[in-house]
Amino acid sequence: MFPTFFNTFLLLTTLTSATLFGQQQATLDSLKKEVSVLVYNNPELAIEKGFKLYNLSKDNASYQISALLSIANGYAILKEHDEVFKYALKADSIAEKNENYTDQVRVLGFIGGQYRRLKLSGRALRYLDEAYNLTVKHPLPDSLEFIQGNILVVKGLIKKDDLGCEYALPYFTDAVKVFERNTDRKSVIANLAITLNNIGDCFIELERFSEAKQSFDEAITYALKINAIKNIASSKLGLAKLLSIESKYEAAIENLETTLNSIKNVNDAAINIKILKALSENYKIIGNNEKFNSYTKMYLEEEQKLLEQEKKSLNKVTEEMSSENLEKRINQKNKYTYTFLICGLILFIIIVLILRNILQKRTKIAKSKDKIQKSTKKG
Repeated sequence: MFPTFFNTFLLLTTLTSATLFGQQQATLDSLKKEVSVLVYNNPELAIEKGFKLYNLSKDNASYQISALLSIANGYAILKEHDEVFKYALKADSIAEKNENYTDQVRVLGFIGGQYRRLKLSGRALRYLDEAYNLTVKHPLPDSLEFIQGNILVVKGLIKKDDLGCEYALPYFTDAVKVFERNTDRKSVIANLAITLNNIGDCFIELERFSEAKQSFDEAITYALKINAIKNIASSKLGLAKLLSIESKYEAAIENLETTLNSIKNVNDAAINIKILKALSENYKIIGNNEKFNSYTKMYLEEEQKLLEQEKKSLNKVTEEMSSENLEKRINQKNKYTYTFLICGLILFIIIVLILRNILQKRTKIAKSKDKIQKSTKKG
């Protein structure tokens, strides 16, 4: 009787635990997906929910890393770069401690991308190359192949900054191929739309206008699937540029004003500045000085705020990098000091042993001579 009751109790306890674990896992998965989409439309709310995800996933390093990267990404959109690195480096510490290569690749790729945003290409490439080398040594599972796409995009952006669009396009097109194989994730769809917008911008620069329009239209198609307002705005900005190139200024202005209104609740200074500047330029061309002056003033004010904010963040990051380098130099100096002291101690011991050996030999020789002299006298 008792064994049967005990077995039934054990079975119920096991089933309950499994159910609770399953429910917790489902909650974490759902929250993770929600945060990954929110970050592009409502970064403040994404940060708030990112902290919630982090607190709920205390026993799961990968979920903690996902939460921290989402928080960092939210701060990146808000241009608070000191907060970006605070949480990204915390994620890096957890990934390294946990020895999960996939998580390490995710974090290294993200940090590389943030250094690129700050125009620190050399440092960005070091992180990106480290991430890529890890994917070669420890291939990513198929479900996480999109991470390689992220790395390709950032490398493409660096090539675009340093060498121009001709060198960037191969990286962007390879990234699109990777993303298109992984559109089951909303965050990948967002990255796909972003990459297509970058391709569109490059096609404009290279005066391949029909291909540019195709890229922007395709980006909108993907962005609409996840209601990525910022991505749609970037695409429409690109289409407005094409309308201006075709001298369709009134149509471009209508497009831009509608787009500006659509992102009034999206806190992203960078896209605001681009749209305001485009409106200013188009109003100048059609001779509407009142609107030209109004939008010029707005975009210059926004630009100044953004520059001050980024300068402040860059100074803080630079200070942290200098402190990091100083610490490394001190550690290196201490390393050399310890090495010198150890080598000096070993050398001292060797000299003492050699002197001791010499003294022992001299004593032995002296004794031998004394012995010989005594035996000579006896003879």
